[in-house]
Amino acid sequence: MAREVSTCQWVADVSRLKITEIFYSLQGEADTVGIPTVFVRLTGCPLRCQYCDTEYAFYGGEWWELDAILSRVRELGGKYVCVTGGEPLAQKNCLPLLERLCDAGFRVSLETSGAMSLEGVDPRVIRVVDVKTRGVGRRAA
Repeated sequence: MAREVSTCQWVADVSRLKITEIFYSLQGEADTVGIPTVFVRLTGCPLRCQYCDTEYAFYGGEWWELDAILSRVRELGGKYVCVTGGEPLAQKNCLPLLERLCDAGFRVSLETSGAMSLEGVDPRVIRVVDVKTRGVGRRAA
C-alpha cells in the first residue's frame, strides 16, 4: 500500500506485513533448540525449493500492522521470537519489524534462505541462514 505525501511523491507503507501465522512453540533449530519461542511466519517466497516444508506460506496470509504483530507477540509470551517464512526478507517491511522486536527487548532470530540481501538487518538479530545451492530443484511457481 502507498500513501500520498505533501510533495506528491509516493512512499511505501512500512507499517504492514503479510503474515501467514503467529504462534508459540518450541524452537526446533539453531542454538535455541527446545526453547519456547514465538514464531512470526511471513507470507511469500521467490524460491520454490523442491524440499520446502512450508509451501503453505507461499500464498495467502493476512496484512498485519506492525503494532498488531508486536501486540500479538507480547500476548503469546516468551522472550524469544523467530521471524521466518517463506522467505521473510522478500518483504522489505521485515526490517522494521526486526528492529522493533529488538527494541522491545526480545531475543530475535531471522530464518532466511540467504537468497535475499542481509544488508540492513539489525545487528542485534541472530541470522539463521539456510543457504540454497544451485541443485535444490525448483517447483513450478
